[in-house]
Amino acid sequence: MKRGYGIAGLLLICGLCPPAMATTLSGQEQATFAIPPGQEGMHRELIPKNINIETFSFDLDVVAPGTTFGFDVVGSGFDESFYKIISIDPDALDVTVKNLRLVTTNQIHGQIEVGSEATTQYLHPKVIIQTLPVFRAPEPFGVVRYGEVLDILLTSIDETGQWGRFRVITNLDEHNFPKFRIEPTNPRLEVSNIKAQYPFYVDGVVMISEGLKHGSYGVVASMGKRELFRQDPLVEVVKPTVGKTGSIEKIHATEMAHRPGDLLTLTVTGSAFLPNVAPILSAEVNEFAMGPSTFTYVSEGRLDATLRIPLNAPVGIYGVTILSHGKVVEKEPNIFAVVPANWLASVKLATAVLPGKNGRILIAGRDISPDFAKTLQATTDTDGLQISNLHWQDATTIAADIAVDAKVDPGEYIIHISANGKMLKLPRGNIIKIGPSPN
Repeated sequence: MKRGYGIAGLLLICGLCPPAMATTLSGQEQATFAIPPGQEGMHRELIPKNINIETFSFDLDVVAPGTTFGFDVVGSGFDESFYKIISIDPDALDVTVKNLRLVTTNQIHGQIEVGSEATTQYLHPKVIIQTLPVFRAPEPFGVVRYGEVLDILLTSIDETGQWGRFRVITNLDEHNFPKFRIEPTNPRLEVSNIKAQYPFYVDGVVMISEGLKHGSYGVVASMGKRELFRQDPLVEVVKPTVGKTGSIEKIHATEMAHRPGDLLTLTVTGSAFLPNVAPILSAEVNEFAMGPSTFTYVSEGRLDATLRIPLNAPVGIYGVTILSHGKVVEKEPNIFAVVPANWLASVKLATAVLPGKNGRILIAGRDISPDFAKTLQATTDTDGLQISNLHWQDATTIAADIAVDAKVDPGEYIIHISANGKMLKLPRGNIIKIGPSPN
């Protein structure tokens, strides 16, 4: 096996989303009118002003034709009048929605019935008002017919960069699996350890063999002599960029939201790193000079870097560049953010809460002052949820009591946070889940 070349997965890196964060950096501003990714072409103007649709959730991620399963539309302000004007369009052949019902002010539940004629594809159902789509599910569910393939994904990479694991999303059983084959697009890319998790997953290992040159390579799934699906590229074999053997794949911050004066810790992942590379590397912040950095070798697949954020660093979103001997080897945007004082991130329950019980909610943030905490209000869309005793706990946490009426239906609820009467947008979520009452 040729050391010095490694696999770099062509994966979607979910970083800190600039449009969403931009609405929460300076003064926790309310969401702007920017169209969220995936909602292009939606007639959002038809959604009543007091209604907010946030997402879809599905009970199953992958299904076969002939399956019925549950799903939820999650948001806020849902009521009977809104529920009666909407419908759900799966936007696919022989896929229907039934038994739609209003569960809470934050949750509409229904079932999706996938018929026998449904085709293999990812589906993003839509909310419909007046025959027009107003919201598209951000994340899909998949339908895959018997003997077909929906997708092939690289799921992990070994620290040496010489091999990785992949998953085939398919629909197989003991009868047709013996005819199922996965082959690389280049004979020097080896595929092995094929194992099935019936009916929807086939896992395997892809490995670089001696003599494979740098470039992009993939795999082909076949049933007998018939090609079912080609994922090309699946992996990229790259030349070393860090020392004699190493390659950087991704940079991320262990904590994305920081304040001036914080110690920023970066995790650099990749393959075939050697211990002697740490002294030759440096990290620079793209938008603002933040001084020297220190690298530490952790393993063949990981390096850590630290630097101190200056006290005069402006609020904003920042990218990072990694240099080797002063030469740029990796540059990525949107790695971390410097947030203002009194920045709020999320709301969650301290512990699970059931109908008829009391509990506590925790509002997490940075540099929260007692005076700012006094300006906050926490409200819900449901009379059966009562929040009281909102109080400052420390610079990162505001706590409050929550009482749940015994008649409250189990489900998801949104906690609205406002300051001086102005609603705040919390980037890490404000949905809590009330569990079912014990039998």
